[in-house]
Amino acid sequence: MLNRIIELRNFINSQSADAILINSADEFLSEYNILPLNSRYKVTEFKGSTGDCIVTKDKVYQIADGRYHEQADFEVNHDIVTVLKMQQGASPISEMISILKENSTLIVTANKVSAKFCETLCEKAAAKNISIKYINKDPIDDINQNTYTNVNLTLVSKEITKLSAEEKFHKFASKLKDNEVLTVTAPVNFAYLTNLRNYDFPYSSAPRAKAVLTKNSITLYTDSKIPYSYKQLTVKKLSSYKSDIAKIKNQIILIEKSTISQSDFMQIDLSNKIKNTNIFDIKAKKYDTEINHLKSAFAKTDKVMKKMDELINSNKKLTEYDLYCAITEFFTQEGAAAQSFKPIIASGANTSVIHYSAASKTKVIKEGELVMIDCGGYFEGGIATDITRTFVKGNPDNEAKNIYTKVLKAFIAAYAKKYNKNTTWQEIDITARKKLLSEKKNGYLFNHSTGHGIGICVHEHPPICAPFDTYAKKFKRNYVFSIEPGLYKQGKGGVRLENAVYIKSLTPNFVIESLSHYPFEERLIDRTLLNKFENKFLDEWQNYAKENNLCQ
Repeated sequence: MLNRIIELRNFINSQSADAILINSADEFLSEYNILPLNSRYKVTEFKGSTGDCIVTKDKVYQIADGRYHEQADFEVNHDIVTVLKMQQGASPISEMISILKENSTLIVTANKVSAKFCETLCEKAAAKNISIKYINKDPIDDINQNTYTNVNLTLVSKEITKLSAEEKFHKFASKLKDNEVLTVTAPVNFAYLTNLRNYDFPYSSAPRAKAVLTKNSITLYTDSKIPYSYKQLTVKKLSSYKSDIAKIKNQIILIEKSTISQSDFMQIDLSNKIKNTNIFDIKAKKYDTEINHLKSAFAKTDKVMKKMDELINSNKKLTEYDLYCAITEFFTQEGAAAQSFKPIIASGANTSVIHYSAASKTKVIKEGELVMIDCGGYFEGGIATDITRTFVKGNPDNEAKNIYTKVLKAFIAAYAKKYNKNTTWQEIDITARKKLLSEKKNGYLFNHSTGHGIGICVHEHPPICAPFDTYAKKFKRNYVFSIEPGLYKQGKGGVRLENAVYIKSLTPNFVIESLSHYPFEERLIDRTLLNKFENKFLDEWQNYAKENNLCQ
């Protein structure tokens, strides 16, 4: 670690700069990047899925949002690394700018950040006259970033996708004008457009590939064999993408600034007009066939949770790592092609770490302890499942019951409220959050959003259910998202309850329906804290789970 930092400072000096941004993402801007490809981890040893760091000539800063405050404190060496703890809704770019001196120069690796990130970074940097210097290669990369590009691809059945890849091409092409070119740089968008999946890269079903569409043609850039062909389709090597983009002249280039890397963005010729597009937001509105597949996938995920509950409450002496290994086996038994993210297996005080990522080989699950499991899988459709339950081994104490019940009340409020067609993502969050604010005086915090969209990646946008006005946007039918309130107290523990749901209808009634039906833990519920409606809701939920053999 120290050697890495010394090397980086030597590099900063060689570039006549003052600081360098080190990213957690790979060249495809993946949310879940494995640690061997995670440059940030090699510098600070922080294992969180997101959060970049900045190395200056005398400091190392690790940026962590609210989900990772406790984890970052635990994992970094504070003699070397300073943790910058972002509050909910804060901008990581603002945090970066705040630590840089006026008139300084920041080095940024162009293929590890999005064009949108760089646009905002430059705007904020200008206020302090900070210069941004782009480099094309991460100075601490020591593994080929294309490791997962030449892989076997799986074609998802039309019974799930509804439209074939050719039909999807025509659907997107029909939205383009004659002089428009659509670039596809996000693996999830490539996967959606092509109906292709790959599970070699951990916690992902999306192939590492790109595409370019025009009104009359589509070119796929991949080193893998495409299992179909049609008249308008051309397939090229992934390495051809940058040079082909650079050859396009005098066109309107449609890009997603949040998913195209700055490196790819800089290849676009100045003769073109660049327009930001959200055309792939369409994938958030699932087809009925996709919803039906998800119902099946979540039924299998519920069975995984039942097996985990049975294991936790067995007579076996188990560590967190034992449970981590077991959940991988259970997903395989239920037919999953892969897990949709690294499962969170936390017990005791570790349950307060919102994204606890290092299941301990020595932490034994003790009688009366809470066990939080946040997990999900990919089945044949390559769409993520996601669920969180907080279990207890044996009998809990009264404080655990109180907190669990408060979180359950927040879930019921957000899920069962009588909404209407004008309901927004923000309203879902606020409805849940109001139920939990009073626990702040007791040291319990709810410092993450109430929900996120779910699709080919486990965190899909839209929607995001968060308390800010930015998210005061309306739902569409068949939007799939999570409702996951939680309360956490450092040193004590935490509770999170998450169900994936979808918008079944908007009119005449706004109906939210759960995809998961796993029961809540009765031993952790204080029924006296529930009102009549909540008790009735819970009875119906638990009875459904019992009828479907999901209870112990």
